[in-house]
Amino acid sequence: MRWTAWTLLWWGLLGAQPGVAGERAFMTGVDANYALQQADRTWSVGRREVDPIEALARAGADTFRVRLWTGDDGPNGLRYATETALRAQAAGMRPYVVLFLSDGWADFVKQPAPAQWADLPYDDKVAAVEAYAAKATQHMLDAGVDVDLFEIGNEIDFGVCGEFEEDWAKRVSVDYMRAAIWPRMAPILAAAQRGVRRARPDARFILHLARWSDPDYGVAFWQAMQAQGVTVDLAGLSYFPSSDGSEIPALMAHARTLHAALDRAVVLCETGYPSQPAFPGQFAAWNRPVVGYQLDERGQAAWLRDLLRAARASDDIAGAFYWSPEWLGSGMWDAFALFRPEGTARPALRSLRR
Repeated sequence: MRWTAWTLLWWGLLGAQPGVAGERAFMTGVDANYALQQADRTWSVGRREVDPIEALARAGADTFRVRLWTGDDGPNGLRYATETALRAQAAGMRPYVVLFLSDGWADFVKQPAPAQWADLPYDDKVAAVEAYAAKATQHMLDAGVDVDLFEIGNEIDFGVCGEFEEDWAKRVSVDYMRAAIWPRMAPILAAAQRGVRRARPDARFILHLARWSDPDYGVAFWQAMQAQGVTVDLAGLSYFPSSDGSEIPALMAHARTLHAALDRAVVLCETGYPSQPAFPGQFAAWNRPVVGYQLDERGQAAWLRDLLRAARASDDIAGAFYWSPEWLGSGMWDAFALFRPEGTARPALRSLRR
């Protein structure tokens, strides 16, 4: 999709500027990895059709979180992720890459090893992770992706790459996790980092947890990883406050606690807020309004504006990434997206700008 003079004028009237890689330290980011899968849909800003990735950049996003699964083909595979990263880069955003170390979804509730590694002896799996990370990073660099920031695993509170605790009571016990699970996670994470550095020696790393409301667990986890040789340059968190009604000042306090304990800033790897009070699907229970922000489009826009203002003003937070703002269609993420199901931009798109 090409930008016309009228489209550029529309953005200019809003005061929005295209994101430029490396222009500022704080990362105003998006995780818009469905854009290529939904290429048959139509996005629009005002009356003008837009490319969603370009639209997000022009709205103020300067960094793009790229989802990478271990296969070469299919959605989020190496070829798809590389194309996504190049599209983001061409739009003016700096990519950062998430190595899921899984051939599908891996998150807070599941961390399956990819099929080709699932039956390997542990030491062989660690070696396979290192080789894979080196190959994937080199592939992206060779394709022209300028990436030096990597997230190893996604929401790895309770495990990674098949080393995962299923029992909740054990999961939330720092003593148990320190003894039984974290020592098996650390070599895998360190191996992935070694692999990345074989291709990109100056790489920086995020370790990302889902539970933003438990800073004590986070401090214990990140300190344990550092003690076992894993690099932590940024402490990553998911932050979806409509799941529990938590307010922005509470997040700021948690980030301050983490920064003070770790001497590492926090990055919000995933965040979002709904634009309506009721919606179907797996996130239907994430409909608790945050005080001061109604569950409607105005509330969504105000919440995102205020979150970014608070985060940018804080020395404790290095960036924030809105999850799936480009999503179109029925189901899963309609309420949270920055575009309506028919493709028109919601007011919250403008909240990305400074």
